[in-house]
Order: sequence, then C-alpha cells, then structure tokens
Amino acid sequence: MNERDLKLVMRAKRQIDREASLRSFLWVGLVFCAVLRMLGIVAPSLYILLFVILFVSLVLNSEVIASFGMVSKTDLVSLIEKHIHNNPKVLARYAGVKSKS
Repeated sequence: MNERDLKLVMRAKRQIDREASLRSFLWVGLVFCAVLRMLGIVAPSLYILLFVILFVSLVLNSEVIASFGMVSKTDLVSLIEKHIHNNPKVLARYAGVKSKS
C-alpha cells in the first residue's frame, strides 16, 4: 500500500467518524425536541435549525449532489480490488467467493 492509498483510507475513516458524529448529534436533537414538545414547550426556531442541519448534512454526504473532498465508494472499491489483485492467495479466495454468489 503506497502513501496515496493510505491517505485515501485515512480520509475515508475520518469521513465515517464525522458522519457518525453528525448522526448522533441529530438523534440527540430529535430526542431533545420531542422531550420539549412533551413538556408543552414549543420552539419553532429549534425545529427549523435541526431541519437545516439535517438537510445540509444530506446534501454534503450525497455522492450525487455534492461530494466536496469526500472519498467515493468507487475509489474505495478500486483500492480494494487493486490490493486483491496484487496478492494471488487473496485473489483466489475472492474468485471463489464471487463464483458462489
């Protein structure tokens, strides 16, 4: 694995961590809004803020709409295939698994 491949893997790992953090933040915000609503407190600005954050995260994480500096699934698959083809044992195992499916 060369330095470019390693950087790609590290970027993908950071991207996954960032998406998980954002998803957790949105879940906490949703639960917080639900609790406020059950207590009878209405905060329309909070709902709008959560909706905007959700919408922006969906747009930025979408491969179709905008992928600024994101690692695409195609890049990761090509990296995996390149390393599979470099190792004959793994290539034989991959061919066996692929023929079964």
